[in-house]
Amino acid sequence: MPTLVDKYFSEADLDAIQQAVTAAEKKSSGELAIKLAPQSRSWLLERVVVSSLAAVVCLVVSLYLTKESNWGTYLNFTQGALWSIIGFLAGYFGLGKLLKSESRRRRAVWNNALHLFYKLKPTRGHTGVLILVSLEEEQAAVIADVAIATKVPKDYWDEPHAMIMEGIRAGRHAEGMVQAVTAIGNELARFFPHHDDDRNELPDRPQIIE
Repeated sequence: MPTLVDKYFSEADLDAIQQAVTAAEKKSSGELAIKLAPQSRSWLLERVVVSSLAAVVCLVVSLYLTKESNWGTYLNFTQGALWSIIGFLAGYFGLGKLLKSESRRRRAVWNNALHLFYKLKPTRGHTGVLILVSLEEEQAAVIADVAIATKVPKDYWDEPHAMIMEGIRAGRHAEGMVQAVTAIGNELARFFPHHDDDRNELPDRPQIIE
């Protein structure tokens, strides 16, 4: 079954990104790892859980407010069910959208990128860079290893990140990533020049996260 990665990245796109990574790594001893993920969090499950809780609250409140105590206690389950449905829809289309705010999407992708970064095989000189693009969230994250972080200014990474985000917003995902990879390669070459004994320690081709 086609995924969001298939929707936004063709084989030609993956080839172009791979070629950009290979070219960047020929300039420096840095290593780039590209990860493409359909999503970084189960947003649908979260919306369903929140909506279900809203439905339960509406049901309980409705039963309490509409109960009659003449000759016994009678609960209006018909009205309770109606308000339960209203609560679920309000939770799904109202609170659900708030839960998927840009800040939460950005944080989810960053946390996923950290998780993937720590799973990478450490490079010999700790000169690895991870780029994650998460498609449902329409967000990206760039993480550099410790050796790079001590030399490349922290605010530099805003530049390649902005290139990727501009490509995402314009629907040219691969183009933005190629630009970012090329820029990162040029920056790393300033601080970590290529050596004859450098090995290719991380795959050049983008890895698709299932």
